[in-house]
Amino acid sequence: MTVQGRTYGGLSSQQRSQERRGRLLDAARELIAEFGVAPLTVDLVCQRAKLSKRYFYIEFATKDDLLDACADELYSRLKEAMEAVLSTAPLPQRAHGVLRTVVRTLVASAADARLYMESPGFPRLRQVQQREISEFTERIAAEAMPFDGRPKPAVDRLLATRAMVTAATELISAWLHGDIETDEQTLVATLTAITLGAAGAV
Repeated sequence: MTVQGRTYGGLSSQQRSQERRGRLLDAARELIAEFGVAPLTVDLVCQRAKLSKRYFYIEFATKDDLLDACADELYSRLKEAMEAVLSTAPLPQRAHGVLRTVVRTLVASAADARLYMESPGFPRLRQVQQREISEFTERIAAEAMPFDGRPKPAVDRLLATRAMVTAATELISAWLHGDIETDEQTLVATLTAITLGAAGAV
C-alpha cells in the first residue's frame, strides 16, 4: 500500500491522481468527438485511457460525474475567452467578439462541438448548460449589450438578453450539426446584428 504523500515513479499521490484524471478526461473527449455522448461507457473510457475501472472509480463516482467534468472544462474555457473580449473590446464590439469567440471555440474541437450540441438530450448536462447560459446572460446584459435610452415599460432587459442567448445557442448548435447552410462569418455577423437590434429595441 502506498503511504499517503510518498512518491512513486517520481510522482506524489496527488500528481498521480491528476495524471489519471487527465487521461480519463482526454479519453472521454476523444470518444465524444468520434461517437457522441450517448455511446460513452466507463469501459470504453478506461480502454481508451489504458486504465482499469478501479482507477476510474477513484477519480469519478459515475460516468455522469466524468461528463460533468468535461462540460465544466468546456465552459471554463468559453468563459475565459469571453472574459478576454469583455475586458479589452470597446462596448460596441463586444457582442460580435463574444459570439465569434464562442463559435470559433466550438469549431476548433469536435469534442466541444458535440458536447455542446448534445447536452440538451441529457438531464445533467442540460442542467450544467442552462446554469452556464444563465451566468453568461447576466454578463452579456451587464457588459456587452449596448442598451440605448431608458428601458421600455414592462420590458425586462435581462429576460430579453436571455432570449437572445438562448436563440444564439440554438442557432449555433443547428449550424454545427449541419442543419443551417451558411459560413462562420455570416453566422456571427447575423447573430451580432440580431443582438444589437434587440439592444436598441428594449
